[in-house]
Amino acid sequence: MNKITISDIAAHAHVSKASVSYVLSGRKKLSDEVEKRIMDAVAELGYVPPEHAPRLAKKTPRIINFCLPLETGTITDDPYYIPLIEGAMDYAASQGYHLMITRLTAGDEIAKRMFFKSLGYIDGVLLCNLQRDHVYEQALLDHGIPFVVNGTPDNSDTKYYVDADIEGIAYQAATYLLKKGHRRIYYINLVEHLLQSQFRLSGFKLAHEEFGIPWIEENHTFCDVSRDDAASVMQEAFRNGARHATAIVTSNEMQAWGVIKVVQEKQIHIPQQMAIVSMGGSALATLGHPNLTTLDFSPAKIGMESAKMLIEVIERKRIRPSHLIVPGRLIEREST
Repeated sequence: MNKITISDIAAHAHVSKASVSYVLSGRKKLSDEVEKRIMDAVAELGYVPPEHAPRLAKKTPRIINFCLPLETGTITDDPYYIPLIEGAMDYAASQGYHLMITRLTAGDEIAKRMFFKSLGYIDGVLLCNLQRDHVYEQALLDHGIPFVVNGTPDNSDTKYYVDADIEGIAYQAATYLLKKGHRRIYYINLVEHLLQSQFRLSGFKLAHEEFGIPWIEENHTFCDVSRDDAASVMQEAFRNGARHATAIVTSNEMQAWGVIKVVQEKQIHIPQQMAIVSMGGSALATLGHPNLTTLDFSPAKIGMESAKMLIEVIERKRIRPSHLIVPGRLIEREST
């Protein structure tokens, strides 16, 4: 017969019987310090729980949902996502959390229903690829589910988020080429409605302003994360006069290889006649010729820091909305 009662646990842990009941039943979240004292008392006194104490009878796995809202295609279409997910997965596992992945492709109603269904059992959400009119953020707020944005959101002073210094990285890319003497640079951004696309554009323009080089709107365009789309954009740019450019900046390596395909077909030598800089820093930078000069976003670090921040929010170790900005790192290679 179990002679230890919750009154004994409460006395041993120096808490109220109600606090013991809350912790053992899981009905209410208390501070980490109080929960630890109660669970330590349970172990020390050898308390055997009745069937109605789910906290001890069965531990529910803690789950983070990594949500990736995409316009089209799959996660593997953008090389940024794989190290990002791995960084988050490794850190979550080290803290005892499972990481699930939900791909929310535009127009996929099944994925959308799965997202809303998951709100009943997940502990928190990593929300990637933020858009100006994000439809999932409000659902998380309505359900009181902790979330961390991977990217810089609107009203950022009221949110938790981790981001690369997108504007600073774009500024570095443009500045690097301007310092090397390039004055006719063609810029290929991501799709226009993404917040990060506007940050890139701001960084490009700031570099031109500081160097006193006029910004030419025709030398900047928006493009999907696609080798073929970037190649098409570059073909069109050449028809409209981009052949006079001496350098090209792309938003990732997929775009860069599409650009290189077109440049090489036109027998323009890299880097002697055309320098190419990519932002992103994925493994694709060194999988072709020439190897790409890149501004490394450190996606694995961003994934790790995003998961770390979310778990701190879930466990009430971080209360006040806050953020972390990860700087970019220039890696020079053959394309410049």
